[in-house]
Amino acid sequence: MRAVVIREFNNPAAVNLEEVPDPVPGGHEVVVEARTCSINYTDWMSLDGSYQNIPGLPFTPGKDSCGIVCAVGSQVTKHKIGDRVIAHVNDRGLAEKVASHEDLTFPIPDSLDFETAAGIGLSYMTAWFAVMERGRMEAGDTVLITGASGGVGAAAVNIARAMGAKTVIGGISNMDKADAVIAVGADGIIDLKADGLRDGMRERVKEISGGPLCDVVLDMVGGDVFTGGLRALEPEGRIVICGFVSGDVPAPRVNYLMVKHIGVIGMTMKAPFAVRSPKVAQAQASLFELAEAGKITPTISARHPIEEFLTAIHLLGERKIVGKAILTMR
Repeated sequence: MRAVVIREFNNPAAVNLEEVPDPVPGGHEVVVEARTCSINYTDWMSLDGSYQNIPGLPFTPGKDSCGIVCAVGSQVTKHKIGDRVIAHVNDRGLAEKVASHEDLTFPIPDSLDFETAAGIGLSYMTAWFAVMERGRMEAGDTVLITGASGGVGAAAVNIARAMGAKTVIGGISNMDKADAVIAVGADGIIDLKADGLRDGMRERVKEISGGPLCDVVLDMVGGDVFTGGLRALEPEGRIVICGFVSGDVPAPRVNYLMVKHIGVIGMTMKAPFAVRSPKVAQAQASLFELAEAGKITPTISARHPIEEFLTAIHLLGERKIVGKAILTMR
């Protein structure tokens, strides 16, 4: 089979589509013959070695794959050959075949095609855990999502709207993407490059919401954006940390958290994936149900054959698209 293989960091010539042996399933694993794979920001970070969960060189990046089960391990009980599934993996996703644990492999409803399922991959799973599990969003809440034009951000806007948030606000750095973020469910936009963001974000939130501050903030940017989001919280509000794409890791003053009665919550999908938490299966089922009902629709801005994997990774990593880029295998 063919797979994307990274042999050196910061060297495009050392990243290629190579012939590698087919995976062999372990006892509780299935092998999925891929039809589509999603590109995630982690794939961009893998090119220079900055992603924290790289298994070691050489390796195949990729976090999720959609396709058909073509082999099963001796102890598999949840899947059979021929099933249409999405597989979540730590790496090895950008390949024509991938082995995944049966507890992190889930059936794709017949009504959803493989492209849509790939769009509801790691990005939507991360957004669900950030907004619903860690952020504990409830219907009627006011929600602010920074980095709202990215894969996770656009998914979070879509989910918050679908799950009944009263006001959904998208924070973006490129105002050319504002209409696209509105289209996935945002009521208003905050320009993250505006002056005075540290103090001005709460006033902009109030303008958009009609008065209330935020019950939940999902921040993927860090720096002054995080500080502004923290100051834009209602008492008992929560800010969920999902990344630091600005490169500026903030250090909040804990006395402010105490006085304002607010919470700062970290999240990473590595934790529930590592223990194969039942919440992952519940989240995947909920996401597919919402998609079948037409309540969420992934924004797929770029589709490329696997031979053009580097183009797709660069489009996402350089923030030239809104939402997702996916690879098609055939």
